[in-house]
Amino acid sequence: MTDSTNAVNPAVPQTRKVPLQERAVRVGDVIVVNAQRVQRAHLTERLVKAGYQVQETPHFLLFTRAVSTFLAHWFTQQELDTQIIDYLARELPDLPQVTTQQGLGTLVTGIVGSSIPGDPRRAWTAFGTNTLQRLLVLLSAAVLPASPHYETLGGYAILYQRVLELSVGTRLLDAGCKLGLLPLVLADRIPFVHEIIGVDRDAAALRVGTTLATERGVRQVRYLQMDLCSTEVHSLGLFDTVIALHVLHHCTEADRVHILQNLLQITTHRLLLTVPYEQATEHGQRFSHDTFEALGAWCLEQLGSAGRLWCEDLVGGGLLLIERHHPA
Repeated sequence: MTDSTNAVNPAVPQTRKVPLQERAVRVGDVIVVNAQRVQRAHLTERLVKAGYQVQETPHFLLFTRAVSTFLAHWFTQQELDTQIIDYLARELPDLPQVTTQQGLGTLVTGIVGSSIPGDPRRAWTAFGTNTLQRLLVLLSAAVLPASPHYETLGGYAILYQRVLELSVGTRLLDAGCKLGLLPLVLADRIPFVHEIIGVDRDAAALRVGTTLATERGVRQVRYLQMDLCSTEVHSLGLFDTVIALHVLHHCTEADRVHILQNLLQITTHRLLLTVPYEQATEHGQRFSHDTFEALGAWCLEQLGSAGRLWCEDLVGGGLLLIERHHPA
């Protein structure tokens, strides 16, 4: 998550109260526009006259021409949550930015950042609050919704429910926690948990988790900015369960080795890892069940075979459980 700079284009019409320039954010090659209080027909007419081709979907208007791309949306503060990723993937599958996880994240950054003009921190806090509340509702349901992809509310709920089932102990670590929602879910759902730490490199994302924890009065959770490749991780101490959800596929092979060695060293009982399958990352890597299970075997070698592993397919990817053996 990053704070984005405002983008200005004279071809975009302005409203009298809040000019669209103030609600436009450039993310990469796309300008994302919060078009609240602007009629779709009026916006379309103006940009078609300016030479743009138009694609209309239930949640977006996409305007493209040779040198620029505009993405207009109408999401309110109350509608900001991770389901936006699913809307993008379903409604705009041919947009180049939608075809990669990194590109999707960039577009979501633009949508959230443009939703509350001039206050991206409040926008991301709303995104985190809404997502957390809806996840907790789903986790309370008797039957979770089926989801083919983890980057939906239903997908996250399935993933988090499995993590809840497999986590043990009273001191837990969420490594690469992003907005820090999982630690709050763990604190809400696991009795007698003593401490949950979320770490991530993104200070702006961690501020969202810290704000939510303070607002909800969750004292067991704290967040720290940290690079998982650094041996600084060892200063955190030991954890009964260490969790790293969809972190490893973002790393180079060398960084992945450093991260796993660090996490194995601070795990006393269980290490839980997840990756998506068959998605090319920014490093050109792809995981499958077999390659992920082979990574688990490598982890056991690092432990001197003093453990066991479990690998299962889950929500478009895999979950790997490394459990340490302890002398009787």
